Formats: sequence, C-alpha cells, structure tokens
Amino acid sequence: MKPANPLVRLDELVLLLLDDSLTKSNEIELNALLRESAEARARYRKSLNLHAALIRYPQVEKVLPLVAKPSPARPARVAVLLALAACLMWAAFFFQFNEDKPAATLSGTTDAIWLEKADGTLLGRQMHLRSGFAEIRYTSGVRVILEGPCQFQVTSASSMMVAHGRATVKVPTHIDGFHLDTPAGRITDLGTEFGVAIGSDSEGPVILTEVFEGEIEIPAEHTPRMRMRVGESLAIVGESGGTRLVSTLDDYRVNLADSARQLPAPSSHQPSSGNLALGKPVTSPAHYSQNHGSVFPAETLTDGRINDTGSPGDWSFWLAPNGEAGEFTVDLLEPTRIGRIELQNTRNRTHGDRGLRDISIQISGDNENFHEIALAQLEQIEKLPAPGVGFPFETITFKPVTARFVKVLGLSYYRDAKRPHDDPNEGGGLNEIRIFAQ
Repeated sequence: MKPANPLVRLDELVLLLLDDSLTKSNEIELNALLRESAEARARYRKSLNLHAALIRYPQVEKVLPLVAKPSPARPARVAVLLALAACLMWAAFFFQFNEDKPAATLSGTTDAIWLEKADGTLLGRQMHLRSGFAEIRYTSGVRVILEGPCQFQVTSASSMMVAHGRATVKVPTHIDGFHLDTPAGRITDLGTEFGVAIGSDSEGPVILTEVFEGEIEIPAEHTPRMRMRVGESLAIVGESGGTRLVSTLDDYRVNLADSARQLPAPSSHQPSSGNLALGKPVTSPAHYSQNHGSVFPAETLTDGRINDTGSPGDWSFWLAPNGEAGEFTVDLLEPTRIGRIELQNTRNRTHGDRGLRDISIQISGDNENFHEIALAQLEQIEKLPAPGVGFPFETITFKPVTARFVKVLGLSYYRDAKRPHDDPNEGGGLNEIRIFAQ
C-alpha cells in the first residue's frame, strides 16, 4: 500500500538507489512515481544533486557521533538514516547558499569577437563567437574552451549545445555525466577531456571527436550508444536514419591535435590597422574539395581567422586542387595605393603539407591585364605550433603602386617528404593574406 505522501516513499527508494540495493520491483515503483509527479521528479533531481555535492566537497570529512542510541531491532538501518539526514541538512544549507550562482559564466577570452554582448547570464542564450577563443566555466568545475566561429548555448548546469565550431571539454574526474549536444546527437562525458569540431557536408552534420583523457559516450551505428577511450578519434557522420562512425575522412585520419586545450595567450599577430584585404572578395579558378565538408575555398583567405583550423565545411584556409600550386585574386573594390603584403602560409592543419613555396605577386586595374610586382619564396611551416597559436606572417614590400586587383600566383609548393613523389594528394595552399598601403 502506498504511503499517504508519495514523497516519503520516494525518499525511501532514493536511499535504496544510493545504497546500490534497488531491486527490479523497486525500480519499477520509482519510475512510476517519477512519471506521475513533476514534484517527485524535482525532488529526485535535487536528491541526486545533494548526493553529488557530498562527493565533490571532501571538506565534509565526517558526521559527529550521535547521542541517541539506535533501536535494538534495526540498529544499522536507523544509524544510516540519521547519518544521511545530517548530511542532507548540511547539503541543503550549502545549496541554499549557492542557489543564486549562475550555471556557467564567461571566465576568459583571447582575441574574441562576438556577434552579441557576452555579458550577464549565459543560460539559455544563443551565443555566436565570430573569431578568437572563449572559456566557459560551470559552477561544477567543468570548463569548455571554444574557438570561433562557434555557435553555442549553455542549456543547463550540466550541459551545453554546440551547433557549429570547435570546443574542448574538460570535466573533473569527480563529475560524471556532463553532456555536449551536437547536430548528430549527444556526447556524454564520463569524467575526462575531449575535443570536437562540429561542421557539415552536403548531406548533413559531421562531428570530429577525439578523447584526450578518460572516456566519453557517443551516438553509435548499430547500438544506441558506444564508448570512446583515451587516444581514440572518430567522425560522427549524420545520415538519414541515424549516424555513421568513421576513423578517416577523405583519406585523412581524424585528428584534433591542434585543438586548444587551454585558453591561448593573446596573439602576437593581431591584424595591423589598415588591412585593406580584410573581408574583401577573393576568387580562384578552383579549390580543393572532397566529401564530408573537406572544402577549402578562396574566401577563407580574407576572413581574419589565423589559426589554420576550423571545422568540417568551414575550414579557415584555402587549398588548391591536387597537383596544382594554384592562384587567387583579391578585389580591393576600388583602385588603392599599396606597398606591403603579409602572407600566412599553411601546413594543412596536422597533415604538414600543401603550403605555397615560390610565388608571383601581380596587380591589375581591370582583372584582365596583370603585371608582376614581386617574386618571393615563403618559408615552410614544419612544426605544428601550440594549439591556438597562429602561424607566422611573412612580409613582402615593394615600391608603392596603385591597384584594384591583387593576384598571388603559386609557382611551387611544399610536399610531404614521407609520400612518394607521384602521390596525387599534394598541392598549394595559404591561410591568410593582408594588404596595406605604404
């Protein structure tokens, strides 16, 4: 027979659950109570939160001895209930004291540019980080490092939705069950650190995932969920009817070694005032393009993103087609006096190839008749810098000239020395161009 107050029975079942002694019939009864009452569900969540708080805060080392002697009939049971009551009273005081704290706050930024004001509460707000980096810190101790462009929302005290962009999630080992929701499903952290790059291809969402420490739980193909452990990396490809998991995309192993796992230091390559190329139109005869969002168009060359990263369908750099050094042209929109160009080469993220070597810089007033104003050789970027650190810019100066169109013509490119000379997966590329008056 049910007690007059179902919440009394709920508390008894929660005790059994926390004591790991819940039977199958108890489980059915508990689920029925939770289905029938919103108040019961709220009380259930609060009980679990209180239990988690006691685990998280080790300064509560012991409960003082109780003066009252337990009944001879059930001494252990009464002692446990009294001890738990004392703990719950302390935890209730703790949560009452902290209940006004926000679920998460903006705890730091590096070179961040926002579409909207990033102040006040973050809970429930759609946020757009246009470029740079931001750190979101939850009251539980969870930290999320975001790299722009990124669209995200803090959805609760233990979850975040990232619709697009890159993120690294760092969860303390005593926290279990932080959720990162993506267009291809929910990723559940099991006390660990992992990175994601969330983008899309022509068919649907593509989420690159790598576990740096511990393990996570992700949507799977043939079962509802599966676990990934430290060192494992996969792409979660959204398809009609479910998801597909692959370890390589377009012949490249999924790799997020360039993810920012800490908030980077401010960039030493901040755009100089007067960069005439920023946001200007760029055209190219062709660019590298494959399935699963491996698209590297020329317009990325003037977008101001200097970290040579991005996410599927939104990488930050330009690549020429296989076997070509490539070329591109920046339209300054009007005749302009220029005398200096800065170029930031690429190494194609973690792959170490496709940077331009020898180039010709040409100008035109009509986009038809070009003449050369400089020849240069760019340095090869041999090592991957620390995550979040931009590659160096190289400066090319020349006698000031008036031009509307500026063309960079690739003459040669750097190859991956480990590949055969006839390997077709080689070509030119560049991350960013800046143009200045002189």
